[in-house]
Amino acid sequence: MNSKGVTLVELVAVLAVVGILAAIAVPALHGLLQEQRRKVVAQELAHSLRTARLEAILRQTPVVVRASLGGWGRGWTTSIDTRNIRARGALLHTHRLDGKAPIVGNQWLRDEVRFDSLGAPVGLGRQSNIGSLFVCDPKRARLRWRVVINWAGRVRITDKPDPDSADQCMRRAR
Repeated sequence: MNSKGVTLVELVAVLAVVGILAAIAVPALHGLLQEQRRKVVAQELAHSLRTARLEAILRQTPVVVRASLGGWGRGWTTSIDTRNIRARGALLHTHRLDGKAPIVGNQWLRDEVRFDSLGAPVGLGRQSNIGSLFVCDPKRARLRWRVVINWAGRVRITDKPDPDSADQCMRRAR
């Protein structure tokens, strides 16, 4: 008997195989999307820091990037340094996040990053404000991406851990 259609049993078997494959693929796809999200957040943060440094150099005035009230994972603002008398804290940029990608700064970058008029990172009392901001994986409490600011103010992104990164992400998980 030559039939030109598909039987109900064949159709159910194909749908069952497709369902099993989808159940296997969805968690892996979700993890991949979350990892890509963390990478994009690190790139956005690095871009904001580079832009703040450039603004400080071009305007010949200090610029500060501050974490939002909920921390770096909730976003940040870039503004002219309010300690400068010439400019009264002009807001240059605001970046908001949903907090799903936790970002933790080391002891020098917990709340803010300041660039002087030459583009060098400076903290309070003119001490250096170099360090790293860690983009952590919240489920595993481990580092995924690290935004590094060197002594000259240059910003780079790396996925290589350093001795401090595991501690920072573990503290954030608690």
